[in-house]
Amino acid sequence: MTEVSRSQDCGRSPKNARAEEIALALMGVGDLPPDILAEAASWERPEGAVMGREAILNARATDLDRVEVEQVVTHGKAGSVSGRFTKAGETRLFCHVIRFTSASANQVGQLVSFEHAG
Repeated sequence: MTEVSRSQDCGRSPKNARAEEIALALMGVGDLPPDILAEAASWERPEGAVMGREAILNARATDLDRVEVEQVVTHGKAGSVSGRFTKAGETRLFCHVIRFTSASANQVGQLVSFEHAG
């Protein structure tokens, strides 16, 4: 089971909390409801781009030892979630940029993920 440390940025912001949940789900922590992704959503990530709802759901990360979310920021139709994750003894920095289809943040149109040695 993955140990998770959540950001303090989500307490009073439902949109921040939603962005954090999406990012954690991409990292294999929690569920990613299919309807949160637009049918033609895309995910650009270090391992290569993934196109479409079903492909994104199947490409989620697994087997992380620890995830520490350090910052969550949302504004309008965009958000970012950043922090560190540990897998097999290696700690890396991550950032997920989330582009919603509207400012209501009901559905994701594009995801862009970055990571590097931390």
